[in-house]
Amino acid sequence: MRRFKFKHKETVVTILLEEERYYDVVVKAILEARRAIERKIREDPLFQVTLEPYDCEGFIVGRMCRASKLANVGPMASVAGVIAQYAVEKAVESGASFVVVDNGGDVAMHLDRPITVGVYTLKHSVCFEVDRKGFYAICTSSGTVGHSLSFGFADACTIFAKDACIADAFATSLCNEIKENFDREDIERVLREFWSRAKRYVLGAVIVKGDYVGFVGEVPKITKGVIKPDLITGFRI
Repeated sequence: MRRFKFKHKETVVTILLEEERYYDVVVKAILEARRAIERKIREDPLFQVTLEPYDCEGFIVGRMCRASKLANVGPMASVAGVIAQYAVEKAVESGASFVVVDNGGDVAMHLDRPITVGVYTLKHSVCFEVDRKGFYAICTSSGTVGHSLSFGFADACTIFAKDACIADAFATSLCNEIKENFDREDIERVLREFWSRAKRYVLGAVIVKGDYVGFVGEVPKITKGVIKPDLITGFRI
């Protein structure tokens, strides 16, 4: 397995591939997705700043707008996820059977073997043992780590799904609901309410806040692991 780093403007990604020949396919797809989003922003500046569900068309931005409606957030809440998802899809179309694109903590993948994925928080990092084949996504939103806009106070809200665009939007939506003074009962309540409206679109969810870890739905096995800072996408490049 080969590991690559790629950076273009705000996009910072880690790419895992079995075969190096798919690297150019992934990078080309990332740039293509970014151009579509940048073009939409030039034509319609509200698309970039709205925090509400939005109507739009297009293969890339249309997916973002659909995700915004499902998760009740703005379309840019899914920007990292849609770029990663599109890159993985294009690599698979070209013949790749194993490809992982981690776009700043929003991870799209197509798997043919088990892998371990770590979610970094300031206090308790969590590792998941993913044993699935085909398309899969793990996207995380945090109110304490990273630069992405969040109105919540969770250390990590992680969504598991088959599509990273959808997972990214729902991760933002879930994190927005976690308030600073929440305790275990509050987290359990939020997860129940979240699952009642999100279970048709995602596979599972995990909330990490302080000493509390809550989960709902189909969540990969939590396993012991060491998260190395130099492997965290966006930590350094």
